[in-house]
Amino acid sequence: MGTKLHYDHRNFLLKNGNIADKLRLASAGSGLSDKQLTELMDEVRLIQNQDGGMPFNVLPGNPSSVKETAELLALIAKYKARWPDIIEGMVKFLVSRQKNDGGFSETLKLDPYIDDKWGDIGRKWYPVGISVTWLTGKALEALCLVEYHDEERLLRARDFLLYNQNEDGHWPDYIGQKESDPIATGNILLGLDAVGVNSDNKVYQDGRAALLQHLKDSVKNGSTFDMADLTAVGSPKSDLENAVIRSGVELIIQSQNEDGGWAPIGSKKSDPELSSILAFVANKLNKYA
Repeated sequence: MGTKLHYDHRNFLLKNGNIADKLRLASAGSGLSDKQLTELMDEVRLIQNQDGGMPFNVLPGNPSSVKETAELLALIAKYKARWPDIIEGMVKFLVSRQKNDGGFSETLKLDPYIDDKWGDIGRKWYPVGISVTWLTGKALEALCLVEYHDEERLLRARDFLLYNQNEDGHWPDYIGQKESDPIATGNILLGLDAVGVNSDNKVYQDGRAALLQHLKDSVKNGSTFDMADLTAVGSPKSDLENAVIRSGVELIIQSQNEDGGWAPIGSKKSDPELSSILAFVANKLNKYA
């Protein structure tokens, strides 16, 4: 199977993407020059809020978001020595959003912004003011990648995730939610891996098995959105696991639009955020496909 994308995603994202989309290009090794990277980090500094966080939807003036901050921090963690002020600000903000139960939550100020973007559906999987499992996974991964020093905080986040897994191997979005959300599992596994949870740990193994089954079903259904979690599987441990990864990458390749991007299900227009995520995944998994 060929693993090369059919169309040029790089130019599409440089033209249409926001800061996060372009930083995914850099993180995936898509050949951004040092000048382009410096300009991107200047943009990050320009829109970074005074509390150190990145604004919701990466739009200047919006309240800071744990989701946006954690995602960008994970992407720029390797530049810690070069842009310490930006990274230290992000870390400070993330730490401020950790709850007593060890999880991370968004501020109540984000409620109308989430409602505007996702409506009632967003409230179901992205509530504010309470600890959210997948949000905690993102924050935990980012803090570990920048080698955050306060081990007690990291371990509390780890335990919040370890002790709130459902029997099916997935997690609820928040404590008290009855159903599991398979879309949350990839974020959580990445966080657990980053904090050093052993791959032999039962919680990790059950989550990974559940994610693999979900991805297998998603490939059959042609759900490109779910392929965002392919990297959370890690190295395949069998021919069957490798087949799931290969099939996922193939789905990404075959669903790319001629403009270089990818469109959500039910739409023909390429979406920059989805496109940057899928291009990132395809580039990262070339070695397995």
